[in-house]
Amino acid sequence: MSTGVSISIADRIAALKTRLASVIELVRNARAAAGAHAVTMERLESLERASAHNAQTAQGAHIATTERLGLLERASVHNAQTAQGAYIATTERLELLERASVHNAQAVEGARTATMDRLELLERTVDEHRRQIQVRAVMDWIAQASLRTNPLVSVLLPTRNRRELLTRAIGSVQAQTYPHWELLIVDDASTDDTPGFLAGLDVRGVRCFRALGNGPCAARNVALAHARGELIAYLDDDNTMHMEWLKSIVWGFEQQPENNVIYGAFVVDDTARIDRKGRGDLPCLCFRPYDHHAVSVSNIADMGCIAHRAGLPEAHFDETLLEMGDWDLFLRLTRDAPPLGLPAIACFYSTDAPGRLTHGPTFVADAVAVRDKNRR
Repeated sequence: MSTGVSISIADRIAALKTRLASVIELVRNARAAAGAHAVTMERLESLERASAHNAQTAQGAHIATTERLGLLERASVHNAQTAQGAYIATTERLELLERASVHNAQAVEGARTATMDRLELLERTVDEHRRQIQVRAVMDWIAQASLRTNPLVSVLLPTRNRRELLTRAIGSVQAQTYPHWELLIVDDASTDDTPGFLAGLDVRGVRCFRALGNGPCAARNVALAHARGELIAYLDDDNTMHMEWLKSIVWGFEQQPENNVIYGAFVVDDTARIDRKGRGDLPCLCFRPYDHHAVSVSNIADMGCIAHRAGLPEAHFDETLLEMGDWDLFLRLTRDAPPLGLPAIACFYSTDAPGRLTHGPTFVADAVAVRDKNRR
């Protein structure tokens, strides 16, 4: 029994030792856990302090970043405003430059136009002076020239109620340096003393006829029907013929026998009156170069400047025209071949005679009719 009790006590002691060892181990483990916990807590506190520090640092960085962003935004707004201001200023300067450019372009164009106008005027003036010099030279030459032929030249002179002007017109034909001419005067039913004057007219080479009062074109057709000359010339009763004109006609046809039509120069006493701009201009020489198209737009030759060979198919007058018979005749005579522009004075054109037909009541209608039927 004592042996069993001894075993029991020894077992119990061993068990207690074992439990004590376990307790000691538990204590050790508890201490280790407590140490680990303490370390962990310290680390947690350190992490918390680090986190708080980082949070403060991050907050500071955030605040700094926000402030910098605000500064950048303000700088951006300022730069944008500055850029907008610069853009507006640039746009205004561009607009100013554009307006200045347009103004300068207009000024340059105006100056160019004015220069071209002046050049054209100078060219026309030079051409006119050249033609005037040529007229003088040709007339001087013709005055001393000897003619090879002696054709009869028929001068056609219609008249109506201008008895006081007839003597002057007839005298200009009588004064011709070329002697071989005839003058056919057609009285277009005058109601003044023209018929009596012509009945008593006894001048070599002058023949008188009576028309029915149908206008100057019809009267000229009467004269054409009775003309005997190889060459035909014309004169209006309020104008006078240059003393060398008939000789100039013969000389011109001698120089260029292939031509059938001649037109010459004429001197207008007052261009202001003929242009309806008043009066008072000095006499002016008129001699334009022939242009096939331009002559269909406006007349370049007075009736007294035109001469042609007799018997031409178009050598007749349109009796429906009162004012434009010379232009219509000239257009038809030159339709197929240009005339010879002879730089010699044919007649002196008066603008102050009473009862002139130029710019009369049929002027516009006659001009339209002539253009329409002679379009080229």
